[in-house]
Amino acid sequence: MIRSLKKLFCPGSNLTAQLIARLKLARLVNVAVLLFYLAGQAGSLTWPQVLNEAARSGREIKSAQKQLEVARWTYYKSYSGFLPQISANMSAGQSDNSTGQSNSYSYGLSFSQSLFKGFSNYNNLSSANASLSFYQASLQYNEADYYYQLRQAFVNLYLGQRNIDVLKAIRQSRDENARMIKLLYDSGREDKGNYLRTDAQRREADYRYLSAGRQLELAKLKLSQLIEAQVSSVEGEFIPAPIGEPDFDSLLKEAPAYKMSRSQLTLAEIDQRATISEYLPTVSLQGSYSKSGSSWPPDSSSKSLSLNLSYSLFPGGSNIAERVISDAQYDKAKEDFSITKKEQYFAIRQAYETFRDALEEYKLAEIYLDASTQRAQIAQVKYLNGLVSYNEWDQVQNEYFSSQNSLINSLKSALLAEAAWHKSYGGHVK
Repeated sequence: MIRSLKKLFCPGSNLTAQLIARLKLARLVNVAVLLFYLAGQAGSLTWPQVLNEAARSGREIKSAQKQLEVARWTYYKSYSGFLPQISANMSAGQSDNSTGQSNSYSYGLSFSQSLFKGFSNYNNLSSANASLSFYQASLQYNEADYYYQLRQAFVNLYLGQRNIDVLKAIRQSRDENARMIKLLYDSGREDKGNYLRTDAQRREADYRYLSAGRQLELAKLKLSQLIEAQVSSVEGEFIPAPIGEPDFDSLLKEAPAYKMSRSQLTLAEIDQRATISEYLPTVSLQGSYSKSGSSWPPDSSSKSLSLNLSYSLFPGGSNIAERVISDAQYDKAKEDFSITKKEQYFAIRQAYETFRDALEEYKLAEIYLDASTQRAQIAQVKYLNGLVSYNEWDQVQNEYFSSQNSLINSLKSALLAEAAWHKSYGGHVK
């Protein structure tokens, strides 16, 4: 019996040759699937097309744009403090009394021009300008965050498609392995435990394939929601490329979080400076011209022009309290800006280093996959010829399948790290 089994599985055996040929073909399919991206399908969206859809329908961006529009018009409104206030009036009336009926008519113009408000109008203009800068940075922040979510959803769908194909190939390989071990078990070469383990691995491959399909549907839904358009698939080639050493100081100054914090510091400084207004007088010029009489048009005219000065001698101590409060708020804003500056600089550096690590990990995963592919092919031939045990063969097989999954995961990490790197300074993947 042993002699006949050795003859059956010797290198020259027809059955052995057929098994080796079929298993090599399965391995080649796996490698081909893993090393190339999915072919583009009709109706698939590319990344530039997704960006175009996002610019048209991104609600997060539209909301931030509306807030910026409010801030811009608030800034324009602040100029009104430097301009005169002009009003017109006209009246006509009739009254009855014991002496008879009388009519009255009048019309006129009046104006008021503030000459000095203790610099409050200048402070209001500066404050509105700082608020405008804040919301401009806020728009940049929201755009960077939205495009990061968009890129994340795109990468999840793109690699979900690729992962489905890889898992399908792994499932086919597990089926081949299960049939092979079943054949060996039926011939008496393998024990029942090894056969059951291989069958369990086949079932696990089925589960992972089906689970990946469900995750793929969720990825489609997420991307569709972000661009408000139905997405069935995406296409393209995405291998993140290494980048040179950036100018971190320049990137920091362009980062939206840095600019928002700087605007808040400016606002606190203006609020502190504005408290001096309560210690200063206000000066205004007022004038009027009117005509009145008992008939129309009225013939009695009057004019007035006055220069007014007002000064608060004692407002109950509120000016002193306001000064102390504003000083404390300004000191706090300076500390907050210093903290934000350090944290943002670190975040940019961290995102850059994480991206570099992810790139190196992806390259390493490619090397491991190439090595595990060769080992799996060699171990397959050795196992069929009785040169390695089932446990050794099974370990090599698992390493091979694990390397395929690792390549997908490392590519995903690299692409997401690339997106996070651009987001850290307020940009996005073009």
